[in-house]
Amino acid sequence: MTTAQSTAFEEGTGSFFTAADFLLVVQSIGATLIFLYVAWIILRAYTDFGKEFTKSRDMISTWLRAVFMMMIFLYLFVN
Repeated sequence: MTTAQSTAFEEGTGSFFTAADFLLVVQSIGATLIFLYVAWIILRAYTDFGKEFTKSRDMISTWLRAVFMMMIFLYLFVN
């Protein structure tokens, strides 16, 4: 951001928070949503495994894909 954009953002928020603070809030919300989604996927895979809808290989592959997806999204949020 340029200095003028940063100043306009701070004036628009009443100097309550800066653009960097807003970015941190958006990243935190996104990371929380990703963690909740992956936790839901893992729980559903475990529940389906318990009800014998899926095999153990399918459950483990679902867990690994979910954790890999979480790692990719968190890398994108941080950088």
